[in-house]
Amino acid sequence: MFAEKHYPDLMFPDALDNYLEKGWYRMGQSIFTTHFLCFNRTYYSAIWVRLPLAGYEFSSSLRKIIRRCQSSFRTEFRRATISPEKEALYQNYKASFAGMLASSLQDSLLDGNDHNIFDTYEVCVYDGQKLIALSYFDLGAKSVASILGIYDPAYRAHSLGIYTMLMEIAFCLDNQLEHFYPGYIVPGYPRFDYKLRIGPVEYFDLATDGWQPFPELEQKAPPLQLMERRLSEMEQYLRHHQRWSRLMYYPLFEANLFGFWHAPYLDHPAFLLCSNPDNTSTFTLIIYEPREENYQLLRCSLFNDLQFFFNEAYTETFDPRFNFLKLLAIDAVLAKSSRPERILQALAGR
Repeated sequence: MFAEKHYPDLMFPDALDNYLEKGWYRMGQSIFTTHFLCFNRTYYSAIWVRLPLAGYEFSSSLRKIIRRCQSSFRTEFRRATISPEKEALYQNYKASFAGMLASSLQDSLLDGNDHNIFDTYEVCVYDGQKLIALSYFDLGAKSVASILGIYDPAYRAHSLGIYTMLMEIAFCLDNQLEHFYPGYIVPGYPRFDYKLRIGPVEYFDLATDGWQPFPELEQKAPPLQLMERRLSEMEQYLRHHQRWSRLMYYPLFEANLFGFWHAPYLDHPAFLLCSNPDNTSTFTLIIYEPREENYQLLRCSLFNDLQFFFNEAYTETFDPRFNFLKLLAIDAVLAKSSRPERILQALAGR
């Protein structure tokens, strides 16, 4: 699955390492993965990155940030806690943040509860006695995951967001850990590009199911872009053979993250619809699978409890001419092939 979520009762350090190594990440008191995102009705690939720490040294520009902050402010490391002071800082930061954040620090880290299954530490930065920046990170056996960084907007000019992340890396180096995981970056959406400033990161490659040097990503298309290209080629091929199809985007691709039913939900953000779009029961469609590098012909049916997963106001923001807005589950894989003619044969034989 491209999108998946687990709810472990405990998270041992080596288990966290294993999750992180597969491109998973913490969400409250659960752990999840996704490889696609939708911001403002535009679809993107999520590319997980990590920093190998063997032989790592801060660059001169990063050392300059560290020196500047440490000459002006006091930095403390400790096991993570939540306090009224930290909640106040979170609310101050949230008020100036352009994106979506949880309603409170307690909700963001603990899903509103008191128990934490993760071994979480914090970096606190003080101007005198005033808390001006805070970040949380989870400790595994051999790695660290950076979870959340916040700061007082009045101190924006001091680069405190990147500074606390650098302090998390310093913690890793002091404890001889192997990898630092800052989350994902999003090609074409620069809000997350600050994570690339920390050094020569690797990225998680779907095709190889492993980590590759980040410069190699620039030589290939991100998964969503590859899907779009291959599906457009298939659409043209079908049109040439007088078969109707339509490229559709699918904003409900993350159903696996929001529902409690275990069903084979479709989790591709784009597909070719090959059957009557007014059909109310079953649908035939073609996906491109970047992990297997092939096309797949699917038969899907509606999962009727759409509103159990997604707010109707969310789906109504998408144009139905270009977005498929019904929740789909996969009934059967009818054919797989990297050759369009094989998919056409299977489609014609239905």
